[in-house]
Amino acid sequence: MTRSKLVWLTLAVLLMSGCVSHLRPYKMDIRQGNYISPEMREKLKLGMSKQQVRFVMGTPLLVDAFHGDRWDYRYSLAEHGSVVSQQSMTLYFDGDNLARIDDAAMPQLPPKAAAEPVAQILPAASAVPEVMPEPLAPVPDAAPQQVQASLAAWAAAWSARDGKAYLAAYAPAYQAAGMSRAAWQKQRLQRIAKTKSIAVTLSEVAVQMQDDDHATATFIQHYRADNYQDVGRKSMRLEKSGDAWLIVTETVQK
Repeated sequence: MTRSKLVWLTLAVLLMSGCVSHLRPYKMDIRQGNYISPEMREKLKLGMSKQQVRFVMGTPLLVDAFHGDRWDYRYSLAEHGSVVSQQSMTLYFDGDNLARIDDAAMPQLPPKAAAEPVAQILPAASAVPEVMPEPLAPVPDAAPQQVQASLAAWAAAWSARDGKAYLAAYAPAYQAAGMSRAAWQKQRLQRIAKTKSIAVTLSEVAVQMQDDDHATATFIQHYRADNYQDVGRKSMRLEKSGDAWLIVTETVQK
């Protein structure tokens, strides 16, 4: 081999090695586990059954065979070989009901914007009495929210075709018109069992508190099952039992 050819061969090898040193293997994005959206976290309520939780959150990534009362949801997103996002949530059950939510490792949700104050229309200064009446004490916000959470759990149990959880939403004093409690329960379970799919959603929910243990709720019920669907307005009276609000009466408004 001539000297010039040897020089050109050496230069070619050096150039190729320099190019190779700049090449990197492509690493695809990898998602693992259950992604938990803010909407899913909002729907998760204490007291839900395991079936209701699975309906909202999906099947947990980790379930300890020796501790069936603990479900772990994990999620991670790796981009180009580096983990850029992680989520971790642990749910604890007491029997079949959700008792505690440990989401300390979850990213914090942004605070909700405060509602704008409602403008008040006051009478003219000359018409304002010298002694103003004492304002009524506001009803705590927690109670209406608990009533709405119980209604959401009731609709979720119905949608999941969970007859046991559905019936548990009704107070012992509930009485269906023209039927005994046993006959009504049997009828409801049969109708739920023979239906292949059910979807129940509630809108325009309004809660009025009578006292600390009694409330009235009105809402529009959207019902869809197999090939049938309807929309109607309902009114319910509920009473507090422990930490739950149970249905005492329900009326379909015309």
